[in-house]
Amino acid sequence: MSASPAEPLSILAVEPWLGGSHAAFLEAWRARSRHRVEVVGLRARHWKWRMRAGAWELARRLGEHEPPDLLLASDYVDLPALYGFLPGSWAAVPSVLYLHENQLTYPLAEGEREDERDLGFGFTNLMSCVRAEAVVFNSRYHREDFGAAALELLRQLPRPRPMEELRRKLELARVVAPGVELDELPLGPGGRADAPLRVLFNQRWEHDKDPLAFLRLAARLQDEGLTFELVLLGERYERLPEGVAQALERLAPRIARGGFAAERADYAAALGSADLVLSTARHEFFGLAVVEAMATGTRPLLPRRLAYPEVVGVDLGEAVLYNDEDEAFAKLARHARSPEELRAPASRAAWRRAAKPWSAARTAEELDRLCGEIVEDRLRVR
Repeated sequence: MSASPAEPLSILAVEPWLGGSHAAFLEAWRARSRHRVEVVGLRARHWKWRMRAGAWELARRLGEHEPPDLLLASDYVDLPALYGFLPGSWAAVPSVLYLHENQLTYPLAEGEREDERDLGFGFTNLMSCVRAEAVVFNSRYHREDFGAAALELLRQLPRPRPMEELRRKLELARVVAPGVELDELPLGPGGRADAPLRVLFNQRWEHDKDPLAFLRLAARLQDEGLTFELVLLGERYERLPEGVAQALERLAPRIARGGFAAERADYAAALGSADLVLSTARHEFFGLAVVEAMATGTRPLLPRRLAYPEVVGVDLGEAVLYNDEDEAFAKLARHARSPEELRAPASRAAWRRAAKPWSAARTAEELDRLCGEIVEDRLRVR
């Protein structure tokens, strides 16, 4: 470690799940950072095996690499194991652990019971927190959610256990959003002036995002005789949650756009063509897809739970958060009757402004500052 805090640091970001939002997060930071950020990762596949063996494989690849000034690792990394496999010269390299998600409170797959959860993966997250110099969560909600679950797990385990060590790390943990590429998401016009309400779903088609609840609300609009269009983006998999295929078939005449948008420009245009983005998620540690839609001017309609109240803020939350499905339907129906208010330039510009605090530029500034502080503290101790 040769750099001083005033000079650009050499930072190595290791990611066993280098795909999707994890890859986008690191690339956005690397492109903007004042430091020299190098990313070393593994393909995003076989998540359980990545958590079990990723540290060994990453260490194998890094064995001849000169130790950086700082290491940043994601929640897929078994940090104690990584340091154990690396050469001894890496032992003094400080680390930041960034948690996009965690395996103590991440929803189980359909059909799995809570008593079937493999707590070993969550314990890996917990011990990585203890090993890291600094821990960063993508939202306050995530920090509190994981902290409560991790401390409860330790209470159930025999001594010795790192209860106080974990508590200290959680008390000092930072919150830094993953960041949205605003430049890639221009303000859009929403639906055409004479068109019905255009409702967007741009999350993964998996059980934790509850697409069936979204389609159920759309079916209620249809049963009420209200006109609307659906824009259905987000990645789909071979096996859809039960009931989704039948619901999609019933709503087929209402689907204006369906299918995953692989090209970023196409995705941005589809977001900007929508009037309202509706989430029915059962799980959300941040809400990147919703913030991306907000950046194009699309108004959100979100559950009053998870990270969503934090994302939209107190001032805007009352109008766009709902407590249950009936309240969501009532707000959705009101917009279906008068969609023009969602297309007003002032309204769409306001929602883009609401997304700006979560920009990738701000994320890079906060991460750069944190990394500089950690290295400076380490040099001061020396």
